[in-house]
Amino acid sequence: MVMLSEGARSTEQLLREYAVTSGRWVRANFVTTLDGHATGGDGLSGSINSAADKAVFDVLRALADVVVVGAGTIRAEGYGRLRTEDPELLAARRGAGRSDHPLLAVVTASGHLPEKVLEPDADAGDLCVLCAEAVQDDLAQRLGEDAVIACGADTVEATRAIEALHGRGLDQVLTEGGPHLLGGWLGAGVLDELCLTVRPVVVGGTGPRLLEAPAADGALAQFELLQALAIEGDLILRYAVRR
Repeated sequence: MVMLSEGARSTEQLLREYAVTSGRWVRANFVTTLDGHATGGDGLSGSINSAADKAVFDVLRALADVVVVGAGTIRAEGYGRLRTEDPELLAARRGAGRSDHPLLAVVTASGHLPEKVLEPDADAGDLCVLCAEAVQDDLAQRLGEDAVIACGADTVEATRAIEALHGRGLDQVLTEGGPHLLGGWLGAGVLDELCLTVRPVVVGGTGPRLLEAPAADGALAQFELLQALAIEGDLILRYAVRR
């Protein structure tokens, strides 16, 4: 069912509208410009964000057990450990039996991680690394064996990564990028839902697109529109991935 609606949403409404009934769910959340760019002219997604997009961004994190991000995006966007700071979202996590903060899972084949994300933070969520077997031992020495999951010999295989997260009881999985990771997950058929904010701006040039991966046999995936919200000029969409 498609719901078309206009106007701002309260946190309570967004929590209700983005809730899922499936025990295991894998979703992606991205923002894009009208001409398909995933970042602004500075190469960062934050420069094309809006208040409406940020509200949905925070709600999706609050509904997730784990947030998966590629190491390149971690470096570019300056990620640290994840925190749930909004009292209403914190109460929602606790009410659902989740930890106060979602786990951050970093995807890396090279093992090169920025120091900021490695810094311990007692007021934030934990960290795990989804890596290639070639760098598993080095990372385990730095982070501990429980924090490192090998998901392929030379690359991080999407299917193995999702199975490993589910195996640890992390059933509600969210990825925030980047475009290469999204392409890999779509190609592997592990994604259930794409959440997409379309901002009414254009950037031009040749910066990162929403998706940076070659299509296989045409489109990587087909989608079914679940929900569309128009908030202050932004078009905020939810798509289910068709199997």
